[in-house]
Amino acid sequence: MKTLATLALGIAGILGAQAACAQRAPQHGGRGGFLVQTDLEFGGDTVATVNFEDGDSQNVHAGQGISLGFGGFVRPSERVPVEISAVVGYKFVTTAADNADIHLSRTVLKLNATYWFEKGWFVTAGLTEHLSPELNGDDFFEDVHFEDATGFSAEFGWRWIALRYTHIEYQLPGFEDTDASSIGLSFTYRFGGHRGGW
Repeated sequence: MKTLATLALGIAGILGAQAACAQRAPQHGGRGGFLVQTDLEFGGDTVATVNFEDGDSQNVHAGQGISLGFGGFVRPSERVPVEISAVVGYKFVTTAADNADIHLSRTVLKLNATYWFEKGWFVTAGLTEHLSPELNGDDFFEDVHFEDATGFSAEFGWRWIALRYTHIEYQLPGFEDTDASSIGLSFTYRFGGHRGGW
């Protein structure tokens, strides 16, 4: 049995599929609402390696983690299939351990523009800000506090699910930049407006 036992990451609920929105005649003025978003992402440079007594090991990657965010969206015009959204969330990854709380955490801000196609397909591009990225060593090694970082992201998806790519780098004075880029899945549930399509 490992000295470090498995500590599972729980996904904050897989957002269910939504029914197709009925077609509506265009209206004047925009629409908006709130949204909840969960991302499951992988990638980036290795920032920590945990070695277990049985010979196994686990790497922590700078772009890895699960995040939960809340925000809002607005569609400035019913005649133009463009949506602007802003999200604030928290991204976290930990190791399979019961005697060590080694983890990487950061607050995530997103500002995105989404173009909706027919039948619920969409593309998204925008800016992503990671605030206070921190690698917590839990006294096994010194904590690492990266500087705030800004990157860009792109998504391609259908209704409530998207394939997401983020390009971002972490900086630490006196060291080379750390690639914290990631690829993964994003799940979004919108409250209000046309949910999951235009």
